[in-house]
Amino acid sequence: MWYVVARNLAKAIVVGLFLVALMFGGSNGAEPGADGGVSSQLPLRQQAAARDGNIESGQLRLREGTTIDSMAGFFRQDGDGATFVTDEGLEFGGLPNLNLERVARTLKGTDESKSVRWRVSGLITEFSGQNFILISRAIYKSTAPPPVPERLSN
Repeated sequence: MWYVVARNLAKAIVVGLFLVALMFGGSNGAEPGADGGVSSQLPLRQQAAARDGNIESGQLRLREGTTIDSMAGFFRQDGDGATFVTDEGLEFGGLPNLNLERVARTLKGTDESKSVRWRVSGLITEFSGQNFILISRAIYKSTAPPPVPERLSN
């Protein structure tokens, strides 16, 4: 009789722990960070490094399935495709889709691709130790700010 009570108590504890885990972060979905950038699936140290720009290019790799939301940066032309480079220095090879084709067409009309700014959202993938992005949205922001006008001398 006592073993039935103990078994039911153990089941109740397991179910309770599962519910507590769901309440405090059991979300599978990638949620954009408060800064509109890297997903909350990253460890806090890597989120802070990516947000503050304290990383070297290629040093940080995002996990498969991470989403980015309205991350600022520019595209670098790579043959027929393009690589997205964030303001934080992260690089993502663009996976072929219509959004990447639109970006590539826009870049062909510019001399300096770094001057064309974008806000990009998409899904991060990983292959052979590199990150790639399947672009769901790429918003053309503007070119680099105009040069400062020369002062007029009297």
